[in-house]
Amino acid sequence: MANFDTSFQIESIQTFHIALEGAYWEDYRRDEVVSATERFEFKAGWPTVYALSIETALVKIKFSDGTTGWGEANVPIGPEVFCLVLENLVQPMAKGREFGHPGDLNEYLYLAQRGRGYFSGFWQDALAGLDIAIWDALGRRAGVPVAEMIVNDSSLATPRKELPVYLSGIRSATLPERIDRANNWLDTGLQGAKIFLTGDLDSGLTELAALQKGVPGMDQWMVDTLWTLEGDDPARGKREFGDMGVRFLECPINPEDLEGHRKLMGLPGAPIAIGEHFRTSRQLPEWLSPRSFDVFQPDIGRTGITDGLKQMAMARAAGIPTTPHMGNGVAVFQAATLQFSAVCEPTHLQELQAGHYEKTQALTDSAWVYRDGGFTLPDRPGLGVEVDEDALQDFLVKK
Repeated sequence: MANFDTSFQIESIQTFHIALEGAYWEDYRRDEVVSATERFEFKAGWPTVYALSIETALVKIKFSDGTTGWGEANVPIGPEVFCLVLENLVQPMAKGREFGHPGDLNEYLYLAQRGRGYFSGFWQDALAGLDIAIWDALGRRAGVPVAEMIVNDSSLATPRKELPVYLSGIRSATLPERIDRANNWLDTGLQGAKIFLTGDLDSGLTELAALQKGVPGMDQWMVDTLWTLEGDDPARGKREFGDMGVRFLECPINPEDLEGHRKLMGLPGAPIAIGEHFRTSRQLPEWLSPRSFDVFQPDIGRTGITDGLKQMAMARAAGIPTTPHMGNGVAVFQAATLQFSAVCEPTHLQELQAGHYEKTQALTDSAWVYRDGGFTLPDRPGLGVEVDEDALQDFLVKK
């Protein structure tokens, strides 16, 4: 394996809060909004808030040698806080200092706020987005894709070239429309799809049965309950979705409920998948021994690439496969996720946010092109994405 120069010195950090037309959920359950402001909405059955438009934040870094790179975190709510933290707090701490590896910077910034309890939240979002930008710059400088630089920290000898994906949500308003949409995706070579539940287990079981009947060619189905199952439903859902051949049941109960996850692990049914709520590898040990889940889903927009690799190694040591979560974000975040996925063992399909993938073409040139049910690892250096800074101006949210 090649040895790459991972040292750097940051000259500047610049951030961009952007918003694109269209909501995260597109028109899925469009008539079920229970409350909304000019910027946010809540939908029936889900306690989590979502933005009315696709909001995110990009970060551009420049090394002292002139190399630049782009990063993006998974920050659909309050991207302006991410920008403030990076430009006003992180930049004066990190600017001009020499670092031998992205992990050195990550550790330096983590320790800077650890004593104040900043092991999660916007501080970690800032570190994740910055870490992605640094790896992009390092890959550009070395003239290789990020996956080729980080494969040394994975279990693979070389990055995977082909990344088959599954659709993250069939986001049409009615069941017949969802069946039609899934069949249309099936025609593109797609092998799997994930559905989202509202906490009503019986309606979710009914919906999956209808989708399996209406889209018989779909090989793999995943189910995400968005942390909403309570009482006896987690055990029943695990069992019944397992009987229906579900590849994994994602986020069945509250992410704080460690004991609940351990109990679910001992019950029959679909494998349990979690991971998007972890921000640092420091959170993982008690979840891994004893094992509390079957499939690990780190969100690279929340862990960054560096700590995501640490988390994957810890999960692998516990016998747990990794398949990255893909949440809110445009081309930079998606490319970082796919570069990371290229060094994961090919045990599961990779998640794809199709609506975001389509919208990202307005302000970026991405070498990641969907075809035949997945992506091929591009040869372009870094993450494989060029941001059009002129086009970006049209999407900026004014400070």
